[in-house]
Amino acid sequence: MNHHKITGLLSILSTLSFIIFFSACNELLDYIIVPRNAVLSTYKSPKIDEYKIHSVALLPMAPDDTTDNGTFFATNHFLNSLKQKFPNTKFTVPLVDSIMASDSLTIVKVIDSIEKLRRLDLKYFFDTDIGYAVDEESTDAMIIGRIEKVTKKKGFTASRIYSWYQTATLISCQFTYYLISLKDGRVLWKAQVSGEEGYSLTGKNILYSPLDYAVSNGIDKMIDKIPLTDIKLE
Repeated sequence: MNHHKITGLLSILSTLSFIIFFSACNELLDYIIVPRNAVLSTYKSPKIDEYKIHSVALLPMAPDDTTDNGTFFATNHFLNSLKQKFPNTKFTVPLVDSIMASDSLTIVKVIDSIEKLRRLDLKYFFDTDIGYAVDEESTDAMIIGRIEKVTKKKGFTASRIYSWYQTATLISCQFTYYLISLKDGRVLWKAQVSGEEGYSLTGKNILYSPLDYAVSNGIDKMIDKIPLTDIKLE
């Protein structure tokens, strides 16, 4: 085989190798974990300006993945964000230490009732244990929310150690929060949010549930949409 034929063959092999490598990279890049967080929709009552809100009770997200060990990661993240965003409004989480899994079910039932009636049935709510705890706080409004959908997808994430890719998981959730007047049960505001978190099973210790991180990421997108008027009381 002469020199020109060898050169031509090597050129063809090189081209084929590039095409195969490029195709493999394209397939790999289709599964790169890139978390995306967004506010999907919001509702604001046209009468919200008629309500003076100086204090708000924040109920734990239902279901909260870390309820069993008492950390309430996503709820505490939301609480801290609210306090920073609205420093003149009082925010409380009622009786966190005594909230149990049964209260999470109560929150789900309360939200089902809100969706059905388009307002909160205050009599029904205050007859529940968690409603009693909220009533004890004597707040003007409350924020209540639940996770409605959770999905997981396998993929890859860039490795800082090996400068290549390692297997990872993307956890996605959709959740809804409501701002409810405790004066008459009116829904003052509602937001549907998508939150995501990508994580690898190697190279990083996960202190809390990835779902809590996903919810917290969505909350960060949502916080600027909350229509509270932060007025300092004289």
